[in-house]
Amino acid sequence: MAFLFRKKNKTKAAGPDEVHDRILRQMVNACLRMQTGWARWMGRWTQHLSRRTLLLLMLAFIALSGGYSIYLIGQSFSGNQATAFSVTPIKKPGHVLQTGEAASQPDMIVSKTDCQRIIRFRGNMDSLARSPAGKAVYDSILLSRPGLPDSIRLIEKIYQSQIKK
Repeated sequence: MAFLFRKKNKTKAAGPDEVHDRILRQMVNACLRMQTGWARWMGRWTQHLSRRTLLLLMLAFIALSGGYSIYLIGQSFSGNQATAFSVTPIKKPGHVLQTGEAASQPDMIVSKTDCQRIIRFRGNMDSLARSPAGKAVYDSILLSRPGLPDSIRLIEKIYQSQIKK
């Protein structure tokens, strides 16, 4: 009957850090269990062997692994390029250190006719802004295209920089 009145622990929702920690702890515990199991199996497998047999097995292991290492070193000096790894350099793009505007400006070419059209358009926009009747049209254009004056100035600046070069 006591189990009915036992206080239940309320579990709160685990945050991402707690979940991450729990997963890492489970992985570490699994690795430790595997290591312990391997050590126990090796202990059972070698418990009946004599000291001399263990020494011979160790020497055989050292000879085999040392021989294989010497073979790999010899292969690296043999000059056989078919099986050797090749190192290819990584090519860094030229525009990595440039900002977005600096990288896009040299590619943009504004012709003289385009610049003249933009200057005429800017004049038309200025005349709309000065007249009382055109003010409503000017405001509606700016509401629908808020970055238009900045773009016009940018294109004129690009054209001026092209002329200087």
